[in-house]
Formats: sequence, C-alpha cells, structure tokens
Amino acid sequence: MRILIVEDERTLREGLHELLSAAEHQVTAVDCGLPAVEAATTEPFDLVLLDLMLPDIDGVEVCRRLRRVRPTLPILMLTARASEDDKVAGLQVGADDYLTK
Repeated sequence: MRILIVEDERTLREGLHELLSAAEHQVTAVDCGLPAVEAATTEPFDLVLLDLMLPDIDGVEVCRRLRRVRPTLPILMLTARASEDDKVAGLQVGADDYLTK
C-alpha cells in the first residue's frame, strides 16, 4: 500500500513513517499542505493520513482540494483537534474517518 503522511510534527511524522514502512508499506511523508496536495494529485497513493493543523494550509483545505481531483482516495484525518465541530467539518469536506491523537 502507498501511504502519504501529512504531519507537521517531526517526531510523529517520523514515527508513523517508521511503523508503516516496517509493515512493508511504501510511505511518503510531508510536513505541509501544499506539498501534500501536489504529491497526492501526481502520485498513486492508496491512503492519506492527514493532520488538520499545518503551517501553510489546513487539513480541511487539503482534503477539499484532494476531493476535487481524487474523489475516491481514502483520507483519514489524524489530529489533536477533538471537538465535535472539528470532526463534523473534517467529515463534511470528505474525510473518510476522523481520529484524534
């Protein structure tokens, strides 16, 4: 499986990369939203693990942009934002699931 990790926190990004790679997945990791949109629209990923709080554009906007060009790409939001409003917003823009860290 080809997985794109979009996470600005280096320790978490590297940890997820290591764990998923050890499970024999092909993993690409980026720390900002714009490179994530570029990668996910030009490479054939099977899954995106997406943080909400990113330094350039937020995960909601990343999800919105990805849904326009890759409507069937599975997107899992993995974020520290745990309010019901955040969950609803993430799912409304097209995330397939929403998990809090």
